[in-house]
Amino acid sequence: MNRALVGWLLRLYPRAWRARYGEEIEELLCSSRGDFRTIIDVLHAAVRERCSSATQPGLVMRATPGSILALSSQPSAFVPMAMSIAAFVVVLSAVAGIGAPPPHADEGAAAHIWQLLMLCQVPEIVWFACKWLRRAPRQTVWVLGIQLALALGAMLPVYLLRL
Repeated sequence: MNRALVGWLLRLYPRAWRARYGEEIEELLCSSRGDFRTIIDVLHAAVRERCSSATQPGLVMRATPGSILALSSQPSAFVPMAMSIAAFVVVLSAVAGIGAPPPHADEGAAAHIWQLLMLCQVPEIVWFACKWLRRAPRQTVWVLGIQLALALGAMLPVYLLRL
């Protein structure tokens, strides 16, 4: 990548951050191809560093959740959990409202909503695992276990009631 472009990109970061990480990032960027995605990633990281309310430089860059609760507050962890809970509520409210459907009847809207909720959380769980397993493996495995338990909990009434 061009040194002038690298210098311009590094000026987007806060001064304290540049003092601590500037030389390393400059070497890394100068040795890279400098494609469009790299530039966008550097711009995004610079904006995050500028917008962080942290007093220490590089706090956003080094952010690794220290607890399961902190990691589960990430959208890619929380959304599948919420979808499993919503699927569970959909099944229970449909059974409570109209009762279990007779065999070979049309599944109905509640069943379709349940299926969509369960299916659409799979890519989000895969994204979460790919993103966080290297950063915080122990916490990620725990959150994946919670996601699996909630998904199985949403499947349990469907299995027990043979819906």
